[in-house]
Amino acid sequence: MTKKDQKPQEKLEVQLQKEVEEKSKVIADYENTLKRLQADFENYVKRVEQEKQNATKYAVAKILTKIVHMIDDLDRSLQILENTQDKEINTGIQMIHKQFHKILQEEGIKPFDSKGKKLDPYQHEVIEMVAHDSPEGTVIEEVQKGYVMHDKILRTAKVRVSKGKQK
Repeated sequence: MTKKDQKPQEKLEVQLQKEVEEKSKVIADYENTLKRLQADFENYVKRVEQEKQNATKYAVAKILTKIVHMIDDLDRSLQILENTQDKEINTGIQMIHKQFHKILQEEGIKPFDSKGKKLDPYQHEVIEMVAHDSPEGTVIEEVQKGYVMHDKILRTAKVRVSKGKQK
């Protein structure tokens, strides 16, 4: 081969080398795009799963809140029935009451005590401030029980709170 033949061949090699580099860049861009799309899709799947779980929890909490209200009605019924002579009805309602509490317990719902504790606006709904010997801001009476579901407030307790000693 002569020097004249080598120059066009070198030019061709240089041109091919440039094309290979350009194609390599395009391939790298496609790989990066693909990796980003895969990560975005995985995040999307996780987000949808989390939203589905949250929707289920919300629906369950809504139904269980209604059961909590029914338990309050049963509590009031039991208080009234304590003074009646019909012990069979009282026993029947107590059994239903226990079954409702069992359902709540299985779902992670527990009542919380408020009496004698410091007022917490996240746990308590104040229905009345009363002059009392207890320090100001102390819950002196629980009018309606509050409930938590897995450490989250399901329903606040309705309470009467001390406003301190009357002067």
